[in-house]
Amino acid sequence: MSPRACFVLPLFAALLGGCYWSDPPAWPYGDAANDPADAQPLTMPAPPRPLHSPRVIVIGRFDTVATQPIGGLYDWSDYDVSPLFRTYYFKYANLELFEHVTDALRASGLDVRKDYATTGEPALVQGPLRAISPLLVRTRVLTFQHDQVRTDDDTPRDYEVARLVVEVTVDDINGARRYAARQSIHARVHAQDPANMLRMLGLELGTRLLRDPAFLEAIEAAPGAAS
Repeated sequence: MSPRACFVLPLFAALLGGCYWSDPPAWPYGDAANDPADAQPLTMPAPPRPLHSPRVIVIGRFDTVATQPIGGLYDWSDYDVSPLFRTYYFKYANLELFEHVTDALRASGLDVRKDYATTGEPALVQGPLRAISPLLVRTRVLTFQHDQVRTDDDTPRDYEVARLVVEVTVDDINGARRYAARQSIHARVHAQDPANMLRMLGLELGTRLLRDPAFLEAIEAAPGAAS
């Protein structure tokens, strides 16, 4: 290699590197801008009204196609290159949401049982449970992003901001579809709030399902406590 080439090639590589790093990513792959101003304040939902159903309801563990990491720490008030300081990986976030959604449904008085073994596939329901002909609630997490954000206000504020999109279905034991709908939640809490964001998201999702007339019809639920 000639002396001139030894000089030119490293210089060319340095220029390419400078062009690349001059525009770093603003958020992880699969995520999007998660502005607290666009999110609704999230609070603990009120206790649900009493419901009863003659059917046993089985909720499968949540399936997910959401990307990891699920979010990051952003400081929009003070940064040199990118507001993204670090990212977060939470392998079992969908399982925690599953637990809290179940809590919300059970709080209404419904007989809701958890299926940890499957995501609610009718063909995989075990014999003793199949004998009582339960209704199967399946949930697929399509989008889940949970960020910590410091705003660029005159007085910066710290928030946890979450974006959750799920697809919920209800099938009978033979696989006949009774319900299919998408639920979307974009919410925030103050970072100083001691409440658990994932718990609040799960309870909010469960509460929304309990307020959906089509979901209640699918699980044969009606107002009033079981006799």
